[in-house]
Amino acid sequence: MPKESGDRRQASGGSGGFAGSFHLTPALVVLLACGGCEERPVAPTGAAPSADRIVFVSSATFTGAVGGVPAADQTCSDLATAAGLVGTYRAWLSDDAGRSPNVTFTRPDAPFVMTSGVRVADHWADLTDGTINNPIVIDERGSQPATVPVVWTGTDPSGQPASSGATCRGWIDASSGVSGQVGIFDAIGTGWSASPPAACDQPGRLYCFQQ
Repeated sequence: MPKESGDRRQASGGSGGFAGSFHLTPALVVLLACGGCEERPVAPTGAAPSADRIVFVSSATFTGAVGGVPAADQTCSDLATAAGLVGTYRAWLSDDAGRSPNVTFTRPDAPFVMTSGVRVADHWADLTDGTINNPIVIDERGSQPATVPVVWTGTDPSGQPASSGATCRGWIDASSGVSGQVGIFDAIGTGWSASPPAACDQPGRLYCFQQ
């Protein structure tokens, strides 16, 4: 029995001796508790940059009877979805009922870029100042249409309804005797949105903007 007691004291003494010679300093306590603190992400010091907004010219063509602005918006979203693009899209199109990009579009500070990554405008104010950085010549699939540069717009470069008032009667009339305001997709001046009107029975495309 004394031997057993001694053994316990010896084991306790060995352990106690080590503990007595090892002192946890405050700095070491923090280090042991922190573990991999140096791998923790640093909190950002500023706002995260806004995501770019995609803009494309439609691969499909239509007469001026596109079904109205809401139908054109849906067409843009459908084309984007089919091409694997995310988000909601609206057509750069105005009508006689007060719908226009200046009213219905979001106005981000983020750049507008084509599906190719080429920048069209730096932000909303740049988009609507009369000129754009590069022509909107790439469609939702990343290709450049080889024909039909005409784009139905009904809209001035400012995003307001076209001063011509030409909207193919609200974008429901494909008659040759009525006209619709168009843009030309390879232009960077005001003509990108406001070129001479075209007869509504002619083929044209849509500009589609991510919201």
